[in-house]
Amino acid sequence: MADNTTEQRLNELLERERAIIKKMNVALRANANPQVIGHFEFMLQEVRFAQQDLRQLQKADKGDGFDDYLSIG
Repeated sequence: MADNTTEQRLNELLERERAIIKKMNVALRANANPQVIGHFEFMLQEVRFAQQDLRQLQKADKGDGFDDYLSIG
């Protein structure tokens, strides 16, 4: 169930990213104030960081026995 909710949250963040990019493109074409463009860039970074965090949580929840290290011995 936790995997389903993280997948759902990740999909919501991807949709949010697309919406922000569309709005930012419209603002760029309309020669918006650079401060507005900066705010869009900040929101886009926040969404991407949240996506990265969720992906890290998904990796940690898999529990496949192999973490981020290689056991040779």
